[in-house]
Amino acid sequence: MAKSQITIIGLGLGGASLGLNLRRGDGDFEVVGHDKNPDVAGNAKRIGAVDRTEWNLHRACAGAGLIIIDTPLAELAEVLGHIAEDLAGGTVVVALTEVMQSALAIGAAALKNNAFVAAHPILNRVGGELEARADLFANSQFCIGSHVETAPAALEMINNLAMRAEATPFFIDPAEHDGIISLLEQTPRLLGAALMQAASDSSGWRDGQKLAGRTFANSAEIGEDSAALAGALFANRENLLQSLAQIESVLAEWRKLLSAEESAPLAAALSEMTERRLRWQRDVKLQSFDTADEPVKEAQPGLLRQMFFGNMFGGRRRIPDEKK
Repeated sequence: MAKSQITIIGLGLGGASLGLNLRRGDGDFEVVGHDKNPDVAGNAKRIGAVDRTEWNLHRACAGAGLIIIDTPLAELAEVLGHIAEDLAGGTVVVALTEVMQSALAIGAAALKNNAFVAAHPILNRVGGELEARADLFANSQFCIGSHVETAPAALEMINNLAMRAEATPFFIDPAEHDGIISLLEQTPRLLGAALMQAASDSSGWRDGQKLAGRTFANSAEIGEDSAALAGALFANRENLLQSLAQIESVLAEWRKLLSAEESAPLAAALSEMTERRLRWQRDVKLQSFDTADEPVKEAQPGLLRQMFFGNMFGGRRRIPDEKK
């Protein structure tokens, strides 16, 4: 009997890390990878993120029971358009994305006979270089969003994918997710671009660039794929504009503190924000949050769990809006 197949389209940081994780543990399945960049595909094969790679996208998806797409949002419609007719009736497609509503709309338009789910694994590590690794998403929140009519079996499969990655499945309303992410992930990168512009346009940049160190580098971090970033920001622009308005209001408060006659109010405000930052950093390290939900017990493992992952989860399943 042929092995089940999981296909990963896009073998960058997220796709390769999930591939490494899938191949690390038990499971009667084959991981097939595809990336339009042959160097990226070759590296994924070299580090063991996939069993094999396929240059032809149609061949990569043929026979797959689960397809993981990790491409820029702007490329999602094209990818789905190419593979839609290649999918078997029970194939589940999940796209890794930071803008769920747009991704779900694209999925609904392209796929009529297959379940489509949006997922956003949160990279919550503080500091350090990011590279593909099997435990990249360990102890992270693995956000899962879908349409209300999405089959429970498809959601269970993505739930199990998250648990396989040692992450915490977090079912969330896509609109709520996009609003939160606009402030926590997208606004910082937009502000980083603005800081880079202000610094490099200044008259002192010729000498200043020699003095720019770790603080500037972290604050001006916007990533290397400007086209992908622009697509994500524009797709979530309504939420992002609200987040920018919030930032502008807060900056006005800090301007007042700097303009005050005494430094005490500024010191008090900085002390409070320092404490909040340290508390958050501690909670991230311990993965102990006041609002975190715990997985609940399930009597029998589902069919799709057995299809790919066997009984390795020990009967644990995360169910939306329920607690242990």
